[in-house]
Amino acid sequence: MPTILQLRRGTTAENAAYTGAAGEITVDTTLNKVLLHDGSTAGGAATVGNLQGNIQLGKTGANEIDTASGNLTIDSAGGTITLDDNVTISGNLTVSGTTTTVDSTTVSIQNAFVFEGATDDAHETTLTTIDPTGDRTISLPNVSGTLPVLAAASTTQITSTPEELNILDGVTATASELNILDGVTSTASELNILDGVTSTAAELNLVDGSSAGTIVNSKAVIYGSSGEVNATTLQIAGSAITSTTAELNILDGVTSTATELNIVDGNTTAGTTAVAGGDGIVTNDAGTMRQTTTDTFDTYLAQTTKTLTNKTISGSDNTLSNIGNSSLSNSSITFGDGSSSTAAALGGTVVIQGTTNEVEVSESSGTFTVGLPNNVTISGNLTVSGDTTTVNTATLAVEDPLINLATGNNSSDAVDIGFYGLYDTSGSQDLYAGLFRDAGDGKFKLFKDNQAAPTTTVNTSGTGYAVATLVANLEATTATLGGSDIISTDNTKTLTNKTIAAGSNTISGLTSSHMASAVRLQILDSGGTTVKDLYGTSS
Repeated sequence: MPTILQLRRGTTAENAAYTGAAGEITVDTTLNKVLLHDGSTAGGAATVGNLQGNIQLGKTGANEIDTASGNLTIDSAGGTITLDDNVTISGNLTVSGTTTTVDSTTVSIQNAFVFEGATDDAHETTLTTIDPTGDRTISLPNVSGTLPVLAAASTTQITSTPEELNILDGVTATASELNILDGVTSTASELNILDGVTSTAAELNLVDGSSAGTIVNSKAVIYGSSGEVNATTLQIAGSAITSTTAELNILDGVTSTATELNIVDGNTTAGTTAVAGGDGIVTNDAGTMRQTTTDTFDTYLAQTTKTLTNKTISGSDNTLSNIGNSSLSNSSITFGDGSSSTAAALGGTVVIQGTTNEVEVSESSGTFTVGLPNNVTISGNLTVSGDTTTVNTATLAVEDPLINLATGNNSSDAVDIGFYGLYDTSGSQDLYAGLFRDAGDGKFKLFKDNQAAPTTTVNTSGTGYAVATLVANLEATTATLGGSDIISTDNTKTLTNKTIAAGSNTISGLTSSHMASAVRLQILDSGGTTVKDLYGTSS
C-alpha cells in the first residue's frame, strides 16, 4: 500500500485564526492555497502556491530563488512554465530548445548577440555595437535581402538614397578612374548637363578652340551672344550658296512645309481635299500675292454675270430664279401626237384632255393620272393578244351573228371546239356541261357532270363525264340508231337482230310477205311472252 501524506487543512477563516509551527504547511480549502507557517503569524507567514500547479519556492530577502548548489533546473515535463512577474537572472541563462520567443517591445543587450550558425563549431558571428555616446536607432528596412558591412568602423552616415546608390549598379570604373573626379567643383546641375551625352573625346575636342560668333576652320561653330555667325562662304553638300542676304531674308518668318512649297512649284498632282467657305485661296493682287477666303470669291462671282457653256447645274442642290424666256435659247416645249405638234411657251399652261367614255385624265400636285373611265366605248376594233380574257358582266350582248372559235386551229385538228358552263348541284362539287366538237372523231357531243373544267379538249373519260340529254324536235333526212340508218327517203330499211318496243311504236301493214324467207319476227308482251310469231316465206 502507498503512503499518503495529508496536510492540515481548513477554510480561509479557519486558516486565518490558526498559528502553525515554524515550517508547518496547511491548505486553504476556500482559495486552494498552500500556506507556510513561521510559528508566530496567524494565517501563515507566506503563500507557497495554489493547488492548480503553481508552487512558490523559497526566496531570499533580495527576491532571489535560493538553491543550495546555485544551479536551478526547471523541467515542466512537456508543459509550460509561466513567470508572471519580473525575473532577474544574475548568472547565465541557457535555453536548450530550438525556439526562444520574446514578446517584448524592447530587448536590452549590454554587449553583443553571438550566432553559432548552422554548424556547432568554434566559429561564431557576433553582432555587437560600438560603445554609443548617445541614444541611437537603427531600423531594418521592409524588404528582403542582405545587409552590407563596412571594412572599418566609422561614425559617418551614408546620406545617399538607395536610388542614388543604384546609379553605380553596373559601373566598371576603377578607383583611379573615379579619382579623376576628385577635386571636381562642378555642381550637380552642372554635371547633369552631361547626362545622356554620347560624344567621344574627338567630338568634344571640336569645341576646343572655337570662337563665339566666328567660324574657325575644323572647329565647332558657336553662335555669338546675339545668335550670329559670321562666315565668308556657305556650302551645302559641296555647293556654294550664292543667294544674297536680302534674298535669304525673304524666308524670314516662313512656316511653310516642303509639301506646301512644292504645291507652288508647279505641282501637277491635284488633291481631293474638300473645299470649305473659310479655306484660303492665293491670288495675285496687282503684283502682290495675297490670300483670301473661298466665301470672298463666292461673293464676287455672285455679283457678276457669267456665261456657262456645257455645264450641268444640279436641280436638287440649286435654285434657278429670275430667268426669262428671252434669256433661254429654247423658250418653249413642243407637244405632238405623232402627226401634228404645237409649241407651248415656258411658263404657259398645257391641258391634257381625255375623251368621253374612252380616256379620263386627272391632276393632283403636279401629277397627271391617265386611265379608263368606268364606262368605256370603243368605236374601233379591240384586239386582245393575251391568253385569257375575263368578262365579269351580268349580260353579254354580241352584235355579231356568228362567233368565230378556234381561230388558231388552222394548221391541224388538235383542239375541241365548243362551249361549256359551270354548275353545282351539291354545294360542294363544281360540275361542267357543254356542247363541243370532238377533234378525235369530228362529232358534236353534248355532255354533263364532268368534274374537271375543259382545257383545249374535253376529257370524255373524266370523273363524272356523261352524255347529256337533248330535248328538242329533230328534223332530218337521215338518222342512225345503233349503227343503222332508221330514216331514209326510200322508206326501205333492213333490221338485223333489232328489238322494236311495241309500247312506244306501232307496226302496221306488216305481213310475212314483207320478210325474207327463213326470217322470224316475234311479238312479245310486257312480260316477255311471245304473243305472235311471223315467219317469212318464199311466197
